[in-house]
Amino acid sequence: MTAAALSYDDVSAVPDYIEPVIAWRAWRISGRGERVLLESLFVDTVWLPGEPLDASCKSGKRSRWRPWRIELNDHPAPDFECTCGIYAVSSPEAAAKYITDPYALGRVDRVIGRVALWGDVVEGTSGWRASHGYPVELWVPARTADGRGLRRRAYLDEIAAGLEAYNVPVDIVGDPLSLVG
Repeated sequence: MTAAALSYDDVSAVPDYIEPVIAWRAWRISGRGERVLLESLFVDTVWLPGEPLDASCKSGKRSRWRPWRIELNDHPAPDFECTCGIYAVSSPEAAAKYITDPYALGRVDRVIGRVALWGDVVEGTSGWRASHGYPVELWVPARTADGRGLRRRAYLDEIAAGLEAYNVPVDIVGDPLSLVG
């Protein structure tokens, strides 16, 4: 096939990047049964251990005829005209804002980490949105736990041990901003 014979559809099948984009993000921690799982901060999405997350659009529009219903968008994520996709930012400082601001998301346990993004990737002003992602490294901030002393340390160790199911390095860090550098 010559370059002149290529259509837009042929070109769009080419990945955006040859290697995954490695970026930063924050997750909340959830406990489901005996498992410790990562969840997205702003949408109801669970990141399962050993399975890459495939993005889908969770946005929609109110139905014209049934305004109490929201009809979900039917396009692959991420889409240039939408805000869907797996989000990540370019710096640990930007990701740490989601776990250090006590008013950002209420009182939930959160972790910070690096994530590999691949497939369709849309670059934004402070990071990326992608169609696929999986954690690369995780850090549990020591401030995640309430309480002091041995009880606090046991709780942090329990979270870190549970996150090892993702088969990525997991560490406990005193200050997430210490990851800079």
